[in-house]
Amino acid sequence: MSETSASHPGEEPPPIPLVPGIPGIPAIPGIPQPPNLELPQPPAPPVPPDPSRPRKFDMDHVKITDPERMKALAHPARMAVFDFLAKRRAEGFDGATATEIAEVAGMTPSAMSYHLRTLAKAGFIEEAPSRGDARERVWRLLLHSFSIQAEDGAPESHQVIEKTMGEAFQAQQERNFARWIEQRPHVSTELRRSSMTQQGHVRLTLEEAAEFTRRFMELEQEYVDMGVKRAEEGHDPEDGTQVFSVLFRFFPRL
Repeated sequence: MSETSASHPGEEPPPIPLVPGIPGIPAIPGIPQPPNLELPQPPAPPVPPDPSRPRKFDMDHVKITDPERMKALAHPARMAVFDFLAKRRAEGFDGATATEIAEVAGMTPSAMSYHLRTLAKAGFIEEAPSRGDARERVWRLLLHSFSIQAEDGAPESHQVIEKTMGEAFQAQQERNFARWIEQRPHVSTELRRSSMTQQGHVRLTLEEAAEFTRRFMELEQEYVDMGVKRAEEGHDPEDGTQVFSVLFRFFPRL
């Protein structure tokens, strides 16, 4: 009498043959097997963006003439936000969290959220890639080169808004300068010597004044391009750089 292949206690059952190339599908005796198949590999998960390395900046100059868009920056808190994000960009960071921004402006994150949405709606800032915590939104500059100017022949109300915007930028610059004056005695001699303020009067023709402006802007742009390249490469605390504020005023005495 022949014995069956029944397993005995304590013995492992014989392995079930599988169809080549298809995991988990058993081969059935007497049925032709399909050729060895190469299953497609699952797509690799996307690489999360590195928040410490900003993207390439769009440096095309934008002229803002819409008064409603101008007013988005008129609030002191929103001007402080814009100024802070501009500094972060120059330092090589891709924005800042809403909590970090709120601390700079002296507001709670919930109160700051309104101002952030207002700036985003006006096209001045945008959401940046998350740092890993989906609950914490990151914001960065959207505009990198722009000017605010009412259209020629615009109504007086638009001219008033343009004037208000100029005063808002001036007030923010004065706050930054006052902070520097306060901290100047406590920084290194090298940093003090690398900064300057200058005031004077120059008697020029209109053609000479235009030439002066052109040459200054060419020199400034040379160093702006250098700073943009560094910002696009990301933050490097060991590169020996410092963010400097530039304010150039050249106007006729009337």
